[in-house]
Amino acid sequence: MGHGTFGFHPAEIDTAVRSRAPFVAIVGNDARWNAEYQIQLRDYGANRVGGCELLSTRYDNVAIAFGGHGEYVTRPNEIAPAVERALASGLPAIVNVALEGQPAPSFEPMKTA
Repeated sequence: MGHGTFGFHPAEIDTAVRSRAPFVAIVGNDARWNAEYQIQLRDYGANRVGGCELLSTRYDNVAIAFGGHGEYVTRPNEIAPAVERALASGLPAIVNVALEGQPAPSFEPMKTA
């Protein structure tokens, strides 16, 4: 999930820790509301993009603070080992992956005859 999405639900880690309900969430963290940023960039230009920047929050540390497991990843080759450690922890876990925001692939609707 994106880190903007995760920002709506961090207290669920507390619930999962208390309920002993392990899960692993991989959070892509580009420090912005990227979908909105890309729309503004496309429609209005770089000089009119606003309100989309976020902090590079360490959601892995949020998981640890609630009693879960956290991993912070900055390189692609670190992802699989971090996920393996998260799974092995048996705890609710966040793998926080720092990444560069990219536009989503464009979608061209099928043309009908």
